[in-house]
Amino acid sequence: MPLSKQTQESLRNAINDMAKKYITAETAMVTDFHIYANGDNGTLTIYDDDDNSLARVHIKEWENVHDEKLFEKVLRGELAKMQKEGIFESINIVKPYSFVLVDEDKEAIVDLLYIDDDTLILSEDLLKGFDEEMNDFLKHLLED
Repeated sequence: MPLSKQTQESLRNAINDMAKKYITAETAMVTDFHIYANGDNGTLTIYDDDDNSLARVHIKEWENVHDEKLFEKVLRGELAKMQKEGIFESINIVKPYSFVLVDEDKEAIVDLLYIDDDTLILSEDLLKGFDEEMNDFLKHLLED
């Protein structure tokens, strides 16, 4: 489901609103931003570690949509774009921290973006077939 420009802008504005709360002189201690996409009413809410609401936006296209994979794909894509644009570099939060998609009970579903200066998280797609390739490599190495 491709998102309209208005929806993409609404998502970015909500994430920017959240980020603006952390552009301060003092460093904040946040480990995760919890993002809840309510498929019943189309509301997306971003919470901090203490369940304080940091930003909220209504996404009409998400009303009556209960597809966590869709939410994950869209949010991961928007967050990755924003990270490449340097949006998260100006916020004053101790690293590492992450953006996590959560359910209605605020239980983690999936990590959307992990931000750390020294750590790189590899996606499942990148590692697909890695075991087989490694086994083949070792087999050829030991045969010679």
